[in-house]
Amino acid sequence: MLLMIYFNLKKDVSEEEFVKWTKELSEYVERKVEGFGSVKLYRHQAGANPRYYQMHTEMKDYVAWDRFLELLEKDAKGERLLQEWWKLVDLNTHFDEFVKEMPL
Repeated sequence: MLLMIYFNLKKDVSEEEFVKWTKELSEYVERKVEGFGSVKLYRHQAGANPRYYQMHTEMKDYVAWDRFLELLEKDAKGERLLQEWWKLVDLNTHFDEFVKEMPL
């Protein structure tokens, strides 16, 4: 299963700052949450908004998402890292989805 998050950065956020926080958060979550895979970050190069991003995380199953949410409730560092990360993202343009590959 894939968790895909789509978003823009806030206007005053540099890409370097964003990548730093994303790397720190993703490495922490990957170490702490069983079944939560590594993060892949994509930046759209064309179109009206050059600061449009996608982030993909492969998860073993839906239980990995539950373990992630549990981490945020019980782990102060994990919660702080996510809160700092959200401060960089324009929440007015954010959405996420879970997708599962369908074999042909």
